[in-house]
Amino acid sequence: MTVRLLKATAGLCLMLFVSGCATVPLPVSAPLPGISLNSVCDRYNVAWQFDGVTQVVLLEYKGAMAKALVGSPVVLVGKEKVILSAPLRRRQGIIYVPEDFESRVLAPFGGTPGRRGLIADMSVSKIRTIVIDPGHGGKDPGASVTGTKEKNVVLDIAKRLRGLLEGAGFKVIMTRARDEFVSLAERTAVASRPEVDLFVSIHANSNPSAKTRGVEAYYVRTVDKKDLDEDQRRMNEKAFAKNLNMEYSPLLAGIVAQMMYDHKIYESRKLAEEIAGGVSRDVGAPNRGARASRFFVVRNTVTPAVLVETGFLTNAQEEQKLNSGGYRQRMAEAITRSIIDYATAL
Repeated sequence: MTVRLLKATAGLCLMLFVSGCATVPLPVSAPLPGISLNSVCDRYNVAWQFDGVTQVVLLEYKGAMAKALVGSPVVLVGKEKVILSAPLRRRQGIIYVPEDFESRVLAPFGGTPGRRGLIADMSVSKIRTIVIDPGHGGKDPGASVTGTKEKNVVLDIAKRLRGLLEGAGFKVIMTRARDEFVSLAERTAVASRPEVDLFVSIHANSNPSAKTRGVEAYYVRTVDKKDLDEDQRRMNEKAFAKNLNMEYSPLLAGIVAQMMYDHKIYESRKLAEEIAGGVSRDVGAPNRGARASRFFVVRNTVTPAVLVETGFLTNAQEEQKLNSGGYRQRMAEAITRSIIDYATAL
């Protein structure tokens, strides 16, 4: 433990003892509020240290200091005591902070959200061009709860995602950039252009149970003969071959298509796992995992494809978050970071 952290520990523990604040970590079964400390500090370029023995967190930005204790909602920002809406929590080695940590702790430092961790090393990236597909649109609102329409939520997240991915070094193609209806077939046709390396469809979920919440990422399961013979898939394969200036023949097309599909199934699952885990960690939503599916847009694209469910509009807590511009931004950043990690993994 450093001398600075030791001093911070002593002062903070004394203050909490005098204040009578509990410092016992909450049980693992408690729902996680907010976002991971690492993720939000990355955005603000704030350095932090954590001591696993004392459970003290020490933050520093341009000489300004803040001190917190896992299990307590109290944070010392300089000489000021701030009480957050929920305590800091630690689960599986990750520290989580409540939603108001950013505005009440980091913003007073005078910092502005940065983009650290959101620049891809394109010299090692296996991805160059990405299709972003905001689900639904126009006459198709998608899930709709108490006035919140899925088509609007996902379009906003997708636009933020486009800006972040372009800033990271990728080329981005949108299947829609405004509130319009685009058929599923048209979406997969865009994703089957030869320059496209990845297809990411953005959605918001619904469930009969209002208690269900969390993030999911879907990928195509192993295809059967019915999938191989699907009209849209064959059309996309022909267009792909034509754009490569290949002379189309059923035999050659079948060989190329099978190679592409084997690659797609493997890579899609890897990306789905990366996104489900990364988004859950960064925004503090339960990880419902990477799941195999037969969704039209993930099975009829030629390139690797995933469909991301960013949360449940039927859950009051997640609906409220998805209506927040700040939360949508963090969601877009988390997806971007996951894509970068996937694309640049050696």
